[in-house]
Amino acid sequence: MAQLLTFFFFLLVTVAESVRGAGAGVGLVPPVPIGKRYIVGAADGWRVPPQENKDMYIKWASTIQFFVEDSIEFMYKNDSVGEVNKYAYYHCNWTALAPTPPVKDGSSLFLLDAPGFAYFASADVKHCKKGQRLMLNVKARSAPVPSTDISSPPSPASPAIAPGPAPGEPVMDSATAALASSHGRAFMLVVSGTTLALMGTIRA
Repeated sequence: MAQLLTFFFFLLVTVAESVRGAGAGVGLVPPVPIGKRYIVGAADGWRVPPQENKDMYIKWASTIQFFVEDSIEFMYKNDSVGEVNKYAYYHCNWTALAPTPPVKDGSSLFLLDAPGFAYFASADVKHCKKGQRLMLNVKARSAPVPSTDISSPPSPASPAIAPGPAPGEPVMDSATAALASSHGRAFMLVVSGTTLALMGTIRA
């Protein structure tokens, strides 16, 4: 009988500890990237523009507002791309100290990591002069501005107020009530288990 009571006491302690630690399992959500990713030229990709649409990349860039932490991807075949400076962009001159060497892997991704103008061009001078170059005006990503609306919201309906405790009756807050409830359930479980054990003993 003593072993049975010891088991149910251990069960009561376990239930109480699980209730106490129920709110301690909240994990941090991993940060989500806030930048957008764009395919340069969309369906046209990265290629030499047709003669009648030589400024196709200027038109494409004008339809999008780029921000820091956005990224752009160049999709192409048998070509190249690289980030260049302003002079190299306008003169299609790769000897003008381009910031990065050109790449030719067919799928090149660049992160826009600073505000200001960013310049890209094909390493093929002839392609560059035919319009295969891109200039972007990258904006700083500002924090959201809090609302300045100070108008008073409509008053919510008054909740029903439960009657207060009678004189001399102890007052119980929500945390105490929750703990008492959990202990009550655990106590009922112990009583039920003890009752069953006693009934089994009597029958035996």
